[in-house]
Parts: sequence; structure tokens; C-alpha cells
Amino acid sequence: MFCDEDHQYVTACLGYNLQGVLGVAVRRSTGEPTVIINLPLIHKNEVWHPVSTLYWLVDPDLNEAIAGIEAQGGNCEIQRDIASDTKLQLAHREDNKYYARARWAVLNDQEKGIAAQVGVRELLEHAGICGTFSHDAIKCLHAHYAFHLARREAGSTVGKLIDSRYGLSAGI
Repeated sequence: MFCDEDHQYVTACLGYNLQGVLGVAVRRSTGEPTVIINLPLIHKNEVWHPVSTLYWLVDPDLNEAIAGIEAQGGNCEIQRDIASDTKLQLAHREDNKYYARARWAVLNDQEKGIAAQVGVRELLEHAGICGTFSHDAIKCLHAHYAFHLARREAGSTVGKLIDSRYGLSAGI
């Protein structure tokens, strides 16, 4: 569910109005949205647009913390951690496949047909987190952490590494 109050909060946090929000995947214990779910295909200005990021981190404190981690080279550090461990590589690839399946599952049959017609089916059905086709790559820690939180107890490989390496625990 995504009510008017959620919409106002998310718009205030991000500084702009997101289109195609399906609902809230994760809330803080105080009720504010932390992660939202986006519709993977939106119709805007007479054109269909793919949205490869299914889970969007909107919490300002977490966004700031992740931005700090990225500024310190966190993407590269976590990429190296994964590249040096076969078990982490396999888990990260599975995370990307899961993400792609979840994004594709959000669409109904008509929307899947539209995705094929406008040439974005491959992206929406098979690309991983952040729309990357390389299921080994780490593009944006914000998107990875949003996915981590949305998966609840299961978490994600990158999210667990962020938590353990940088002491970030959402506390939601």
C-alpha cells in the first residue's frame, strides 16, 4: 500500500516525485517508508519507460550512510570481496537472478507484452540489480541495500557485506 502520507514523505525525502510506485516494501518501526517498490514499466508522455530498479531506498539516514560508504570506495571493496570468494560469487549471482524474477513477476501479462513490443523485455526479465546484465557486477550500493532490506531475513550478499564491513544495520 502507498497512501498519500507515504507519497508526501517519499517526495520530501528524495526531493522529487517518483512515478509508478507500487507500495512500501519496508517501513521503519515508526511507520515511515524505508524501501519502496517501483512498477518496472511506466507510461509517461505517451512513451513506455522501463524502470530496472524494483526496490528503491528512500530512508534519508540510510541513503546518507550508503553515500558515505560509496564515497570511501565501498563499491570496489565489496566487489573485491565477492570476486575473491567463490561462495559469495555464486550467492551474488543468485541474488541478481532472484531480483530479475521478482521484477518480472510484478508485471501482468499485458505489461509483459508491452515490454516485448517496446524492446525492454530482456532488460526487465533478465537484468539484475540496477539493471545490469553482468550478475557479477555491483553498480549502486543504494539499490543493493534496498534489496537486502526488502528480502527481510534472507537479506542479500552485498547487504550482508555492507552490514558486516561497515557496521550498518538498518535497525528498522
